[in-house]
Amino acid sequence: MTSSAVDFRRQERVPHRWHVLRLLRAMRSGHPFIRLWDLSCLMHLEGVPLAVHYFGFLERNGYIVPCGTEGLQAHYYTLTSDGIELHDQGERWWGSLRWPQKYWVIWRG
Repeated sequence: MTSSAVDFRRQERVPHRWHVLRLLRAMRSGHPFIRLWDLSCLMHLEGVPLAVHYFGFLERNGYIVPCGTEGLQAHYYTLTSDGIELHDQGERWWGSLRWPQKYWVIWRG
């Protein structure tokens, strides 16, 4: 999560830097990402209501992996080492911004 919002190893742009950083923060603090069946409307991450929009990006780029299942339909995801690295880079990037820049990122992505 560099200032240009591009992950150079995978060349895929981080979709909305603020929302993705909030999602990574929640997962880093121990909240699991839960997916029920294969329905996007049945995804949950504590405190991050827009998490469903970024699930594909995180899974496709190897930032999250399944860590367990509950029954046949509930899949729990956790951060990979790349996901932890993305979180750490994002926190450093966020800390380097001034408040006007932070507001811009929050509203514009």
